[in-house]
Amino acid sequence: SSSSSSSLQPLPPPLPPPVYSFHKRVLPPNLTSFSSPKGQTLFLQSLQSLHANSYFPLSEQFINQSDPAYCGITTLCMICNAMCIDPNIRWKGGWRWFGDEDFMLDLCCLEKERVKRVGVCMEEFVMLGRCHGVRIDMKRPDTFCNGSSSGGDNGTREERRNDLDQFRKDVIQMVQNPPSPMTNNHAIAATNTTTTPNGGYLVVSFERASLSQTGGGHFSPIAAYHPQTDSVLVLDVARFKYSPYWVSLADLYESMKPTDESTGLSRGWFLLYPPPIDTKGIVEKIVGSGGGGYEGPVNVTEGKRSAECVPLVGTGDICPMGEIKKKYCSVNLKQKQRLRRLEEDVEEEEEI
Repeated sequence: SSSSSSSLQPLPPPLPPPVYSFHKRVLPPNLTSFSSPKGQTLFLQSLQSLHANSYFPLSEQFINQSDPAYCGITTLCMICNAMCIDPNIRWKGGWRWFGDEDFMLDLCCLEKERVKRVGVCMEEFVMLGRCHGVRIDMKRPDTFCNGSSSGGDNGTREERRNDLDQFRKDVIQMVQNPPSPMTNNHAIAATNTTTTPNGGYLVVSFERASLSQTGGGHFSPIAAYHPQTDSVLVLDVARFKYSPYWVSLADLYESMKPTDESTGLSRGWFLLYPPPIDTKGIVEKIVGSGGGGYEGPVNVTEGKRSAECVPLVGTGDICPMGEIKKKYCSVNLKQKQRLRRLEEDVEEEEEI
C-alpha cells in the first residue's frame, strides 16, 4: 500500500466494503512456498552458504500486519524490534516495545486514519524510520546514487546505477550481515567474519500484480538469498494473505518498476541500519531515565527503569525519540516547542 499523505490534505475516501470473503490466497506458480519441500531445500542451501543470516533475527520478530494497509508500518515495527531499538515509551505494562503499528504511529505527523486508508509511500517509510533512529538508504530501480551508503561512509564517493546487479549486491550484503540483537556492532566486527559493523536489513516495496499476486503496492523484508537459483525469501507481512515465499531476484526487481500513482515514481528497496548514536543524554532529559547509552543493536542489559519515568503510549504529548525526530520532522511543532523549553530549563539549571 502507498500514499503521498499530508496532514494538510483531506482524507481519502475509506476503503469500500468487500464483495467477497477469503481465507488466504493461493500462491501463484511463479513463487515457491517457504514451507514446501522445494522451499525448505532452498532455505537449507542458502543457510549453508551463509546467505540466510538475516532470517533468524527477522523471524523472531515476524508479525502479521493488523490492517490491510499497514504493510509498511508493520515491516518497520519488525525491523526496529529486530535491531533491539528501545522506543523509550511503554507499550503495555512496563514493557518498552514496538508492540503494534498504532504504537509506532502514536504522536506521529502521519495521520493514523490516512495510513489505514492508503498506507505509506516510500518517502514516508523513510521519514518514519528515521524518526525512530533507523538509518535508511532508499533506492529505486534504474536510477543513480552517489557515494557510499549511510551504513558506513568510507570517505569514497562514486556514482552507481541501481540496476539488477546492484540490487543483487545489496541483497547479498544485507542477508549475510544483519546487526546482531545481542551484542554491539564493534564486538561483532571483532569476533564474527560474516557480520560487519554496518550490518542491517533490506526491505522491498513492490507491485504485487507484477508477481501475479492480488493487490497493489506492498512492503516486506528480505530474509535470505539462494545463489544457485538467484532467488530471495520474502517474509510477507500480510500473513493472512500469503505465507513466506521464494521469488526470482529478477522478477522482484521488475516488480519494483511500475509507477506508484501516489508519487508518480517507481517503487524500490531500502537498506536499513541501526542507530549509530548514543541516546543516553536524550533519554535522561526527556523521560528522566538513568539508562545506559545506545549504540547499534545492543541488548546486553534489560534497561531497567522506574515505570514512572517512562510514559505509557497515548499518555504523553512529546515524542520519546524527540532529539532524533527533531532533525527530520517538520510538522510536529508542538513537540519542537516542548523540546526547546526543556533545553532552556536545562540551561537555566546549569547557570544556577
